[in-house]
Amino acid sequence: MSEHLLLDRNTFLTRFGSSDPSNRVLRRLHSLATVEAAWLEDNAVEWLEDLVHWLFDRGEAPGRQEGERELDTRTRLLITAAEELPPFAAHLRAAILKSLMGSSATLLFTDTGLPSNSDFWGELVARFSDNLLPSPPVGREVSRLLRRLIDSPEHAEWLLSMPEGTRARLTALLGLDTDTVKRVLDPGLREAAVLLASRIAMHGVSDDLRKRMPTMPAASSPFLLVPEHVKGLLKGELSLAPLLATVTACRVSLRDVSASLDKTGISIDLVFRLELINALLTRLLHLVTILYGLEEQRELALVQLERELVRGTVADRTLAALWQSSTRLLARRVVERAGSSGEDYVTRTRTEQQHMLDAAAGGGAITAVMVFTKFFIAFSHPPPFFDALLVGLNYAWGFVLMQLLHFALATKQPAMTAATLAAAIEAQRDEEKPELAPLVDLVARASRTQFTALVGNVFVVIPFALAIGLLFEAMFGHHVLSAEYAEKIVRVHHPLFSVTVFSAVMTGVWLWAASLLAGAAENYFVLRELPGAIATSRLLRRVIGANRASRLSRFLTQQASGFGGNVGFGLLLGFMPMLFVLVGLPLEVRHVTFVTGQLAYAALELGPVAFTRPDFLWALLSIPMVGLINFGVSFAFAIVVALRARGLGVRSQVSLARAVLRRFFRSPTEFFLAPRDPAPAAAQPVTA
Repeated sequence: MSEHLLLDRNTFLTRFGSSDPSNRVLRRLHSLATVEAAWLEDNAVEWLEDLVHWLFDRGEAPGRQEGERELDTRTRLLITAAEELPPFAAHLRAAILKSLMGSSATLLFTDTGLPSNSDFWGELVARFSDNLLPSPPVGREVSRLLRRLIDSPEHAEWLLSMPEGTRARLTALLGLDTDTVKRVLDPGLREAAVLLASRIAMHGVSDDLRKRMPTMPAASSPFLLVPEHVKGLLKGELSLAPLLATVTACRVSLRDVSASLDKTGISIDLVFRLELINALLTRLLHLVTILYGLEEQRELALVQLERELVRGTVADRTLAALWQSSTRLLARRVVERAGSSGEDYVTRTRTEQQHMLDAAAGGGAITAVMVFTKFFIAFSHPPPFFDALLVGLNYAWGFVLMQLLHFALATKQPAMTAATLAAAIEAQRDEEKPELAPLVDLVARASRTQFTALVGNVFVVIPFALAIGLLFEAMFGHHVLSAEYAEKIVRVHHPLFSVTVFSAVMTGVWLWAASLLAGAAENYFVLRELPGAIATSRLLRRVIGANRASRLSRFLTQQASGFGGNVGFGLLLGFMPMLFVLVGLPLEVRHVTFVTGQLAYAALELGPVAFTRPDFLWALLSIPMVGLINFGVSFAFAIVVALRARGLGVRSQVSLARAVLRRFFRSPTEFFLAPRDPAPAAAQPVTA
């Protein structure tokens, strides 16, 4: 059939939509296929953009085959129409050439899929602005053309998942395999290689990296050799091998920097720079391999570069992609610092469990005092901000005192043990059949530790609260609480007819957040080199002496994590309820130990008759419920973050959960009671 006949609408609709010639999708394709050549001369980019978006528009195209996606149907329809309509195919090739001729592909290879700023916050602001503002005109930049055509993850995956046969037909139709297109892109490849090499050298000798490589003089840095080797390669003076060796040396240096972060601390800008340099090295290798590699190497590099460019076109606009890539290592370091003492919160023997019980008892006693002082803050009715500040400081001093006295607070340890557990899972990640028994043992030890801390807190906060209340009554002649306030406490702790469940969930989130604050505080302390600054401070040496300054430095280094986590947790408990009230959510603090203490003070006012009241008994039921929610939410958040920071997926979590459940049903006691201490080995008799 003549293409001139097919250009007629009715003939076109009958040929490609015999079952539905009035199809709206097909009508739109006909209008795109039959544009005037003169109009296309000035609107090539917009026309290509409309064609791509036609593939994803609403509606059902005719001729859909069984099991075929709508997107695949439209792709097949578009290619078939262009193959049967030479004017349509000519429009496609003309639009591509019009967009490429006279354009530069340099930014396509240097910026697409790569951060364009040298620091995280600058890149974050740039992407935020790009998402708010419309895309600029293509002009002479090929990268902008790709950005206009591939503007969503769906577009990117459509292009990358296209079958090879379909891809070959589309490439031929667009003329992308012609020498003309290759001549347009080749200068951009060469120029991009030079620019990437310069950026690698600049970032590789930046101050934050050099001070973490003190044994390497700047003059011998492999990063500075990259531009020289690239220029020599482009001039034909060097082979590809020296550049490959230099890139390998750069990666070794980056690994050394990453390994030193535990001692030197870490910042989000430093992580961003490490990720950026690695990405620049990878992109440079792709470009030089395409230019000078062997045939098989060039083909592989082309595929990898295509995926980077297509996915990077979309990822360049997303804040989530930047945040995830730049914070993964930071999250891991913070989680590991939060869990640096995780092994201290897993009891192995009956003696260790007794020590945890003693520590939890001390924590319960301090909690009783904290609940008492919080009542007086409430009675004074300060303005909301100062009320939140005083309540937060009230919690903070108690938590810091527990830290200094080596006491324990129930449900505060799961975030620590989660990091320890995640490290154990990662150690077995590469094994074909990982041994789960040691991991289940660790979960069992962590669980009984939490149970022990909960028992110690709850069963000590009650008598201490009663003792404080009775002493107060003996001194002042009335109870700590009024009858009205005691009734309010009973009412707001009802597990069903109050916000107790939701408040307990949020308190679990704050428990987890406190562990991150602990890790971040220690990381900041090390990053800013505060231990050495305190030990060598001239003012401190004059006031307290050099030896005391050194001891103070060691003490603060050891306690930085605890101070950060405890003060942060206290202020979170103080300020978050106020912030929730501002947005209409009346959530409060619901921590198992504080709930127990408040109900103990309320019971003292209500008297023994309280235990015959259904509402009070319901409130007592909230104690184990809140404890379980606090523990579950805190541990769940911590283990998910710890596993994701190590790149471990859902499969690891599911396998471990199944193994834990099997162990629990087979031997539940080990989740609550530690085994007895091993008997000391008998002394061997000495023989002559």
